Amino acid sequence: MTHYNFQNWLNQKISDDPEVILAGKLEYLRLYLTDAMRQLREKAGLTQAQLAEKLGVQQAAVSKLESALKDRKLESVLQYLHTLDAELLMAVKQGDEIYQVSDNDGVMLVDVPEEVALKAAAEGMTLREYVHAAIKNFSPKTVSGIESFLKSDEEVAVRVRERLGGKSIEEIARELEKCYSLPKEDRVMALTTFLGGGVNAVGATRSSTDPRSITEMSDKRELLNLAKNLEKKLDEIVNLYP
Repeated sequence: MTHYNFQNWLNQKISDDPEVILAGKLEYLRLYLTDAMRQLREKAGLTQAQLAEKLGVQQAAVSKLESALKDRKLESVLQYLHTLDAELLMAVKQGDEIYQVSDNDGVMLVDVPEEVALKAAAEGMTLREYVHAAIKNFSPKTVSGIESFLKSDEEVAVRVRERLGGKSIEEIARELEKCYSLPKEDRVMALTTFLGGGVNAVGATRSSTDPRSITEMSDKRELLNLAKNLEKKLDEIVNLYP
């Protein structure tokens, strides 16, 4: 389902008055709700008149429900959605806490950090698609597989532990998961940066004749090779736990 970004103009600050802010939030809700309702009806291949017949009401009642300029009863909205085999999911957010009030155990409403939304946009995916892909790629078995690998005597695992001796296996596994969730072309760079202690480890700034530069270049090549080998190992783990 396509969603219009009404928030572009609703987000514009026009007042500090709580009443005006509340009115803006209400308008935001109305716009998104009615847009979703119309799209659901059209996806079902129904006209307003046909849906009205199913609901046992006049077409004008359906038109009113789909109008963002009209108030509507929650019961009427729920009946409209139920007729289209759809549900209304709701939650209340206070600070970082989210309280789900929808009677639906199969779907959880959660607060997703803005950085995840930005990554989803960069991939040309909706937030839901991106999160589902991340869950698919990194099941608990996958994360457990990464931790088991890090505890092993494999050369790559030993070198990773040596590089990141100040971090726990669980911390390293979580960071490797994040790196691997990036687009393939960005993974090696992310792994290299992580293994280098958060500093971009590609390139040199000193003169190539400086002994320190030679040592640094050698370390950076070693670090880059380790990152490449680590990516291959993560590929194996992900494929082992699809």
